[in-house]
Amino acid sequence: MTDHKYQKMKVDQCVSVKKFDGGDFHILLLYVNDMLIVERDPKKIGSLKKTLSKSFTMKDMGPAKQIHRNWQVLKLSHKG
Repeated sequence: MTDHKYQKMKVDQCVSVKKFDGGDFHILLLYVNDMLIVERDPKKIGSLKKTLSKSFTMKDMGPAKQIHRNWQVLKLSHKG
């Protein structure tokens, strides 16, 4: 992701952030071969997916269906 100008967070190496002029930003949560994209504008998410798919093979699983969290764990699922 560094080729795409994302910076890894020091607190968690699975989280990368890219900031843009005007205060916009993307947050990518990466773990092994899974990715969650955080962005306010759905159109920008689509554009980012197209850009990233040029660099590596991707499968779009759609939005996360379930998000469970506590102080130490964030668990995401695509199962309904």
